Amino acid sequence: MKIHYILVLVLLTACQGQNLQIDKLKSENQILKDKIAQLKNQSIVLNKIDENTLVTLANTDVQQITSKFNGQQYQIKISYPKNYFLNKEKKYPVLYVLDAETNFGGVSYIVQRLIKDKLIPEILVVGIAYSTDYKNFYKLRSRDLTPVEDSGLRMGNKSVDPTGGAPKFSDFLEFELFPFIEKNYRIKKEDRAIYGHSYGGLYGSYALLEKSQLFNRYLLLGPSLWFKDKLLVNQVSQKNLTFGRKTKLYMASGELDLRIKDYQEEFVQLLKEKHIPKLSIESEVVENETHRTIFGVGFTNGLRFIYKK
Repeated sequence: MKIHYILVLVLLTACQGQNLQIDKLKSENQILKDKIAQLKNQSIVLNKIDENTLVTLANTDVQQITSKFNGQQYQIKISYPKNYFLNKEKKYPVLYVLDAETNFGGVSYIVQRLIKDKLIPEILVVGIAYSTDYKNFYKLRSRDLTPVEDSGLRMGNKSVDPTGGAPKFSDFLEFELFPFIEKNYRIKKEDRAIYGHSYGGLYGSYALLEKSQLFNRYLLLGPSLWFKDKLLVNQVSQKNLTFGRKTKLYMASGELDLRIKDYQEEFVQLLKEKHIPKLSIESEVVENETHRTIFGVGFTNGLRFIYKK
């Protein structure tokens, strides 16, 4: 009887082990299914892009540039001023737009409206994009727009995205994109503006502190100055900043974007306390706006400030 009882225990233990193994295999199988579904979705998105079935914006152009500095192929989106092809002698200021993967249409429309009402001069808009799916876009912008590596950074519950590529991205701008635009379009070489939001605002702040030769106008919304324990905010006090030309900085964040607005105000206050010659600053915290909704009012107000005579 005792032997029989032991055999039953052995069989039960074996069954439990098999059940655990089956549960493990089911879990692994579901993970693989989810991964396959994700890859299929990415494939569909990329095929749609390749088929060029997306809406085309009037008076725009698209170019491709592969950078030798980071090996990345960039999709460069151009939005022309209305009279660009009529007045063949006129040269235009350039607004370089980060994250043009998602914002190029909205940016181009607001620019057109402000030009029509003579609130800003005619400008050429140059959008910098990657021509990829949404998930990879966020990885690539994380790489390009952050000033140093942060291997422990996690956004929500996601895995670690690449960081620290801003120096190489800056080289791409200075030594590849800017010369390409100067060669192929009628622009004012000395008049370059940058628009960036979130990580784009972080990159613009980095360029202001470390690469001031790149731009003389900065329009930065909801800047992610929290990055790397407020790295750039902490660096401002130690910086001996000088500007060789008149430079304008506009920053804005939403009242409801608590951490962002606080660090923005601290960053701006530290800059103002330095009384830097040739640097004009305008900073806003806009009532009842969030990190995302700051775009409309912030971009409009920012354009009017940075191009105000």
